[in-house]
Amino acid sequence: MDLTQDFSNSDFIITGYQPGHILINNKPYSKSLIICPDKLITTWDVHQIQQLNKPSLSVFLDLQPEVVLIGTGEQMVFPAGEIIAWFAHQKIGFEVMSITAACRTYGILVSEGRRVAAAFIFPD
Repeated sequence: MDLTQDFSNSDFIITGYQPGHILINNKPYSKSLIICPDKLITTWDVHQIQQLNKPSLSVFLDLQPEVVLIGTGEQMVFPAGEIIAWFAHQKIGFEVMSITAACRTYGILVSEGRRVAAAFIFPD
C-alpha cells in the first residue's frame, strides 16, 4: 500500500506499507518502532503484543500523545486488560488495529494536526 499524502508539518510520515515492513519517509523499516510527527524511535524492543508492559510503555509518557495507535501485524490482537487500563489511567487515547489500518489512521490524525504516536509491532 502506497501512501502519497504530504504532511508538510511532519518530520516523519508513513509513505507506504508492505507485509513485513513499513516505509517512513520512503525508507523501509522491518523492526518494531514508534513514530510521531516529530520523532522516530527505532529501538522499541517489543516483538509481540504480550510483551507490552509498563516499562515498554513508559516511552509514551515522554512523547505526550493525545492518542496511541498500536499496529499488531496483519491481524488485530488486543493486549491484556491491564495495558488498556494503563492508557486510561494516563488519560491517553488508545487504539489497537492491524498495521495497515494503523498506517492509514496515523496519516489521517497527523493531517488533522493531532498529537499522535503509532507503535508498530513486528515479530523478530
